Amino acid sequence: MNADDFAMLCKTEKNAILSSYFDATSDTAVARMIAAMGLEPKQTADLRTTIDGVLTDAMYTLLVAIDGGASLGGVQQPYDLRDQTGEAISGDGELEAAAFEHFHEH
Repeated sequence: MNADDFAMLCKTEKNAILSSYFDATSDTAVARMIAAMGLEPKQTADLRTTIDGVLTDAMYTLLVAIDGGASLGGVQQPYDLRDQTGEAISGDGELEAAAFEHFHEH
């Protein structure tokens, strides 16, 4: 696994989370709250766009913070992220670059 793979998996997970929130058959707490709002289709679309932006900002910031390029809870430092074989996934700005590509260029 490398930084690009990790960022791509995070983007895939973000999309899955977002989809689950707006799936009428989903049993997530957020999906139930959204369904209970009884929104019109335009309102639902606007809410989806807003939540997509929130998830993008949160996940992108977390990935950049792991690489040391942003603050995480007020602390800015690089973190050591490794795959199951012990190989480094983050470092040298690779995760930050991959996160930007997957969350802002695709």
